Amino acid sequence: MIKRTFVHLPGVGRKTEAQFWRQGLTTWEDFLNVNRISGLGSERLAWLKGLLAESLRQLHRPEYFASCLPPGEFWRLFHHFRARTAYLDIETTGSGWWEQTVTVVGLYDGHTMRQFVLGQNLTEFPEALADVDVLVTFNGTQFDLPVLKVYFPDLILPPLHLDLRLILARLGYRGGLKRLEPLFGIKRPPEVAGLNGLDAVRLWECAQRGDLTARKLLLQYNEEDVLNLETLMEQAFELGKENLLARHRQTRP
Repeated sequence: MIKRTFVHLPGVGRKTEAQFWRQGLTTWEDFLNVNRISGLGSERLAWLKGLLAESLRQLHRPEYFASCLPPGEFWRLFHHFRARTAYLDIETTGSGWWEQTVTVVGLYDGHTMRQFVLGQNLTEFPEALADVDVLVTFNGTQFDLPVLKVYFPDLILPPLHLDLRLILARLGYRGGLKRLEPLFGIKRPPEVAGLNGLDAVRLWECAQRGDLTARKLLLQYNEEDVLNLETLMEQAFELGKENLLARHRQTRP
């Protein structure tokens, strides 16, 4: 998808991108190999070619695309940088976000699920992001990331953030994570199927009083929150791609 993307170029939106595609210019290489494009003067063509050549050189650098691609189009980068993508969800004490205490951070890199727990290993969490280029969350823009930045003032976040709440809303799916999961075929284990964020706060409080069952349930709940993000992101990417291609096919000059 990344090499079919032209909207990171100055002055190129989805309509112009669609025009390129209809002319058979469906990849950067196609664009670089033509000498004339309808609607583009020679100077602008040469300039855009230079930018695309630079894009090819920067294919390994997510921060480059974070700087020139509209945030609403970041989802297009998912597959290209998937090997360095991680899924994140946090649990807190539930007070105002500016003063919340982070109790659990769940992080899954597509292979290994890790959980950082207050009083145990939470301070190790910032180091876990060192090899992550893309962070996937659900509502992380408004909650997880601001809370983490307050709790870890020196935290260095990955260059790309994909917020599934926003991505799915653009695709017509609105609501919380627990409401949307069944629409994408996700079924939680019965032990945690009916739990929500308030329950997570209660479970933490019980765990602090020595309830090992509550602690285990809290970590299982957090793990489900995190692991299900991968399934949602995969399906959101495919839906986004299908919708984009369909709209471009329907667009007329």
